[in-house]
Amino acid sequence: MKGISIFSLMASLAILGIGAFIKPPPANAEPAPIFRPLLRDIQAQLPRDMVMRLPTSIPYRSLPASSNNTLYPYLSSRGGELSIQLYYFPRCRANSCFAGEFSASNSDTRMAELEKQAKWPCANAVSVNIKPGIKGVYTNIRCGGSGDGSQTIFWKQNGLTFSAQLRAAANIKQELLEIATSMANEPPIKSAK
Repeated sequence: MKGISIFSLMASLAILGIGAFIKPPPANAEPAPIFRPLLRDIQAQLPRDMVMRLPTSIPYRSLPASSNNTLYPYLSSRGGELSIQLYYFPRCRANSCFAGEFSASNSDTRMAELEKQAKWPCANAVSVNIKPGIKGVYTNIRCGGSGDGSQTIFWKQNGLTFSAQLRAAANIKQELLEIATSMANEPPIKSAK
């Protein structure tokens, strides 16, 4: 009887030991909660040859106090580009309410536009490492005026152009880099077509 107990104990420990070396499958994270109501619309509007990449969270600590820490997303699709704009207030699509944008594009024109903006003297553009093998460009555009600037990271991944843009008075380069890294690493949203 004692031999069976020792054998059972050894078998149990062996199974536990093997389990420690087996890597569990990675958990697929979902986009940040703010995007969940739009997921079906995103899949329906994406062309078959495109994917959308969204961050798992938005570590946006620069929201104005009047926004009550809430952002309102709106989906738009035009000419090979799908984007989600964020606004500080519901039903306000004016520039004064604009908080940011996330986009995917299969158009070379979009990448050319972003690269052109990065060359503006007031763009303060620098190269950033988003993940191994993927470099992007960070811009902090402050051209005239005294309001919040437009800060963007854009990159090319699997033949598509992606961008993450937030509007803020403070430098939020690190926040944008966290967002872009999340977008580049998480599984993309695919077309339902």
